[in-house]
Amino acid sequence: MRNPFEYGGVVSGEAFCNREKQTSDLVRAMENGEKLFVFSERRYGKTSLVRAALGKLPRKGYVCAYVDLWPTDSEATFVTTVAKAITESMSTSVGKVLETAKKFFGSLSPSVTMDEEGKPALTFGLGKHARVGPALDEVLVTPARIAAKGGPRVVVVFDEFQQILEYGNDHVERKLRSVIQNHRHVSYLFLGSRKHLIQKMVLDRNRPLYRAGGHYPLGPIAEKHWQPFVRQRFADADKGIDQEHIHEVCELTQGHPFYTQHVCHVLWELCEPKAGCEHRNAPGGGEGAVGPGKLCLHDVVGVSGPFPEAVLEGVGGGGLRSEGVCR
Repeated sequence: MRNPFEYGGVVSGEAFCNREKQTSDLVRAMENGEKLFVFSERRYGKTSLVRAALGKLPRKGYVCAYVDLWPTDSEATFVTTVAKAITESMSTSVGKVLETAKKFFGSLSPSVTMDEEGKPALTFGLGKHARVGPALDEVLVTPARIAAKGGPRVVVVFDEFQQILEYGNDHVERKLRSVIQNHRHVSYLFLGSRKHLIQKMVLDRNRPLYRAGGHYPLGPIAEKHWQPFVRQRFADADKGIDQEHIHEVCELTQGHPFYTQHVCHVLWELCEPKAGCEHRNAPGGGEGAVGPGKLCLHDVVGVSGPFPEAVLEGVGGGGLRSEGVCR
């Protein structure tokens, strides 16, 4: 059976813990054509949350473009990345992708080439030092063009939005402000993992995007949501974990999604079927016994702190200790 606790990437489906209110809030924001800045520290699950919300929208009524800005380093790469995301959100086959690219972004010389793995990939001919002003205008007005005259509603998600601060100027910020404020049938979600930068972009009166949209901070997941989530996934594998142990995990991780999933992933692996997490008297839960790799709880979460004295000692034939040193 596959381990049900996932971390380190986009989490979806049954592996996604709660966030029901946040998902509902984002769905309503997109339905209403709102502009929203969603921010938190890294690994709080912003991408997973937004993808879950996008999955709630009817496919026939929406075009959803997901733009990952992390690899971009200039206005030119911003332009081509946005053009590619919009094009691929509207088409699936190679022929249709190229047709759509030529329709909306003809000036960017779209073409389909083979990537390193021999798969077809959409590319654009805008050089790094080419004049990007007209091209920037073209890609930013395209969402409204798609939504015009009874077309589908459009959602554009900019992930790692703070990356535009690395471009050396504020052209993209200023152009975004002037364009998106007139897009009534397009919703924009701006995701940021450097909280202070996103807040500055939205709340600093001197920034072009000052009050350009609402701001939606994302926090940890409450223990009341982790309790049934963790317990059910152990039970599905005929493994046991009680309320106290889940509480100790949540106390340790403070409800941080990445770390909670990570710790539970390790505990699930160490716990044998038809066995449970014993607090102090599990068979084999002796001094420093932590199962494969001598993994300490500090090592699992990658942080240090005043953890409980015995966080889940002895998990199905091994032991998981809270001390920072495994003997």
